[in-house]
Amino acid sequence: MATDIRHQPENGYHSEPTQPYPRDNLKRRSLMRLPRSLSAVETSGFGLTGHANWFTIATAIQAAIGPSAIFVWLPGILMGIMLNLQVKRIGEYFPDMAGGTPNYTARMLKNYPGLGSYAAIGYFLSWVSTLPISAIVLTQLIKVNLNSLGFSCPETLLNITFTLLPFILTFSGTRALSILHAFFVLPTVGVLSVFSIHGLIWLAFSPNSPGFFPTIWPEFTFIDWAKWFYFATYIFYCCDSAASFVADSRNPTKTLQFLKISALGMLPVILGGSWVLMRLATAPDLKDDVFLNVLAACQVLWGPWVPTLVTFLVVASCLLSCATIVSNCPRMLYQLAVDGHISPTFAVVSRRGVFGFALALVLVLSLICLAWGNVPRLVAITNVGLVVCLMMFHLSLWLRRDKPEVRWPGWSLGFFVVDAVVLVVGGLAWGWQDFIIGLFFPLAVLAVDAGMSRIAFAPFHPSWWIRRYRNSSQGKIPDFVASQVVVLILLIVSAVAIGWIFGFKLYANSSVGLNLLVVLLVTVAFIGVAVACWTSLPQVFSMDEAREGAEQLFTIALDAIVVLDENGVIRQTNPAAESIFGIDATRLIGSYLNKLLPGLAAQPEQWLSRSEQNLNLPNGDSRILEVAISDRFSQDASVSNQDLQEYVAIVRDITDRKQAQEALQKANEELEIKVEERTSELTHSVEQLQNEIEERQRIEENLRAMQNQIIVQEKLASLGSLTAGIAHEIRNPLNFVNNFSEVSAELTEEILQEIENQTERLEPETSEYIAELLTDLKANLQKINQHGQRADRIVGNMLLHSRGESGHWEATDINSLLEEYVNLAYHGMRAKEASFKIIIKSGYDNDIGKVEVVPQDISRVFLNIINNACYAAHQKKQEMGEDFSPQLDVRTRNLGSAVEIRIRDNGPGMTPDVLDKIFNPFFTTKPAGEGTGLGLSMSHDIIVQQHRGELKVETEVGSYTEFIITLQKKIAGVKE
Repeated sequence: MATDIRHQPENGYHSEPTQPYPRDNLKRRSLMRLPRSLSAVETSGFGLTGHANWFTIATAIQAAIGPSAIFVWLPGILMGIMLNLQVKRIGEYFPDMAGGTPNYTARMLKNYPGLGSYAAIGYFLSWVSTLPISAIVLTQLIKVNLNSLGFSCPETLLNITFTLLPFILTFSGTRALSILHAFFVLPTVGVLSVFSIHGLIWLAFSPNSPGFFPTIWPEFTFIDWAKWFYFATYIFYCCDSAASFVADSRNPTKTLQFLKISALGMLPVILGGSWVLMRLATAPDLKDDVFLNVLAACQVLWGPWVPTLVTFLVVASCLLSCATIVSNCPRMLYQLAVDGHISPTFAVVSRRGVFGFALALVLVLSLICLAWGNVPRLVAITNVGLVVCLMMFHLSLWLRRDKPEVRWPGWSLGFFVVDAVVLVVGGLAWGWQDFIIGLFFPLAVLAVDAGMSRIAFAPFHPSWWIRRYRNSSQGKIPDFVASQVVVLILLIVSAVAIGWIFGFKLYANSSVGLNLLVVLLVTVAFIGVAVACWTSLPQVFSMDEAREGAEQLFTIALDAIVVLDENGVIRQTNPAAESIFGIDATRLIGSYLNKLLPGLAAQPEQWLSRSEQNLNLPNGDSRILEVAISDRFSQDASVSNQDLQEYVAIVRDITDRKQAQEALQKANEELEIKVEERTSELTHSVEQLQNEIEERQRIEENLRAMQNQIIVQEKLASLGSLTAGIAHEIRNPLNFVNNFSEVSAELTEEILQEIENQTERLEPETSEYIAELLTDLKANLQKINQHGQRADRIVGNMLLHSRGESGHWEATDINSLLEEYVNLAYHGMRAKEASFKIIIKSGYDNDIGKVEVVPQDISRVFLNIINNACYAAHQKKQEMGEDFSPQLDVRTRNLGSAVEIRIRDNGPGMTPDVLDKIFNPFFTTKPAGEGTGLGLSMSHDIIVQQHRGELKVETEVGSYTEFIITLQKKIAGVKE
């Protein structure tokens, strides 16, 4: 059996086909595309998460190596800027790809899928671990403040609460997180930007400045540099988060453009802020405490009132990190599943952008990391996968350095070397045990995924999630406005009440209470946005769908829809109005409808709700229009300004309908007259009616005679094709018989002469010679007999098919009969068209056995269908040229008590109109003189009526046609 293998050349990443997942193909890609629901501002905000979190890492580095930390930040920021610009270029080639850098890495390493999957999962794990770390930092902040007030802190409860909090918001949809993130990230990064720029200016020009540059640089080894560069990788390498949301963005170009802004923003915010923090937070008792270090630096610049602001920065940065993680990580898994690296269940997404299965895995991993609770070890372990992924990213750029989307391949190779050194030296500096665990952590996750992909029941199978998302209600609230007002009132009252209660108790005791109040209010705001999104977004989503549906109906409507003001002036139209009125939309808008349709009154309020109007077109034609106008309505029911009153008129062209009605009425009148005349004639001319009946009978007899004549012609035409094929088929065996007969005669003559010449006893050599001659003669005579029998069978088939009468029922080998007529039809086509070529595929089920049929009639069916298939494939070949290869596929299958025969060609197929008529007598699509239209009609009668079987057709226009014959092996009541 032949196999069609097609190769698609590679023309850049954007043209590469997605490879199917080997364990479970993603056959429902249309259900798994991300909805483009996010604005550029919402997606761009995710790219500022690194800018908002730099100080959480900077304090630890400064506490360890002091001013030398700047030598970690300088090369790191340079590499981060170039990474952002490179990711921006690649994103332009992958506008529909989610997940950002790790998924770009896996795609570019398509020739090494295992390495690509490992790198991407390593990157994913480094992000997952940041979520519980942020929860732990928030809990420690609250704990320190509560302890100073003499209260105990429920650490476990707070850790779990802050870990679960972003997931609650995530399950309400993608937009909820993007709105919340944009709400918090802009003020947070804005304050940090002011802090960095103000601090640099103050250090440079203030008389109270300790100096822009430090006077003493502590000792600094290469191992220290590699260790802390490894630690800080998360900040300066992960400011490209906006690229993860390109597939969600309504404007991918603007989202990618923000990567350049994010890259340039690293200089003043991260690098400048780290320098200010290094120069102003120098007290030895600060250690690596994030809050105290930032507080010390801010107090030098802005005075003693800043603890509340610093608390807000720490809380907001942690919550922003959590929001980014639960948004970004599921997209990494989604794209890996779409590209076939992990289980396809991760690729299922709801209409509102919820990644249920992916979020479940992120939550489980986050809780595992939270249960461990060792922040330094978590960073040391998960950063292994992050650095490995970045190494593979730079290596893939170097390997594909000839592609247009690759920038600075030489720099990429250099960054690969730097990352490799940092991975080994810096990773081992944190502990070899953690380094080994970090290397094997992604492998463990991939192994778990491999196990989950082989589980066929819910919730590990994609179909379960797809059904769940399809069947889930949109959460519509009957009285949406009232419900929203109630929710908002409850949120406001709750926030104010909590603020007053805790404000009086905490603020009265110490300034620490105000810090806790900030934490509380920010958290309440976070929860409030979550609740608001849970209640609002489903309604907004439904309203957007309704609005889009209404706009689409307005655009595609066949009737003209015009919106009028209270004076009847057209304010809005749809495309159909231009066609009906014959006027451009720009000219229609501003026109009075009663000027176009003079039959209408001066004011719309005087118009009938439904009326017929005459329209005179500029070209002189006229049309009849049906005008239906709505009752007057207002765009805003709460105002009574008459300027807002509008009407909607639906205008339908009923000219054709009116003309058809008039024509029908006229035809009815004429018919009534003819009926009266005919009745009168029939009353007085019964004899004439009898003559007409006799004439009709004669015509029917003539038609039957003509039909029989056409049937005979069809048989003769079929016999002509068959005879030509047999003549071609029999020529070779007959030539073979003639040639070998002559040779055998010569050999026989030589034997006779040799015997006559030998009067004495033959020599041994002579005996051997005579034996060889006799052996050759025997072999030749066997071949003569073999090919003679073959010629006899061919002639027998010809005679069998040429007889007009039907044969008798007998047990027949369908496979052999079908194979013979495939051969005969092929050579018949070759005889009529020397250029005819076709690839014949076959698959015969040897378990069929004998089938009770009339062989002569069944052979006619086979020949008709196979001839039509060859003809159709040949016609398509003539139209398409050498790019097309005609194919005929013939198969049989045992169905138990029946047998199925399939005959398929790759011709042009049939349209629905043709398919409805193919079994009608005299219907043909062939040119005049090439067919009578009786072949398939006769075949249908033979199969369905005579053999009580089935004859069906499956076809696709431009692709194929397949005839399916089903025959019973034994038919009750038929004698053998």
